[in-house]
Amino acid sequence: MLQEMLEIINREGYISRTMLSKELDTPIEVIDEGIEQLLRMGYISEENTSEGCATFCGNCPYANNCSKEIVKTFKITDKSKTLL
Repeated sequence: MLQEMLEIINREGYISRTMLSKELDTPIEVIDEGIEQLLRMGYISEENTSEGCATFCGNCPYANNCSKEIVKTFKITDKSKTLL
């Protein structure tokens, strides 16, 4: 499942844990554990958006959903790119 998670994150560029859960049809608790493992191994990094976000909304993949609320997203690292 970790490989599938990496492939989805790589394909999407940025993705939330809720979106991963839906795409993999897997409980959020299982996704959370997978994310923790991938973070520990250095295959993904976590980003938070907020009011201090440096991204301009027009370029942000969450512009339609964010409303300047904190959104946690995950993206693959260079280590993952080598693996994939």
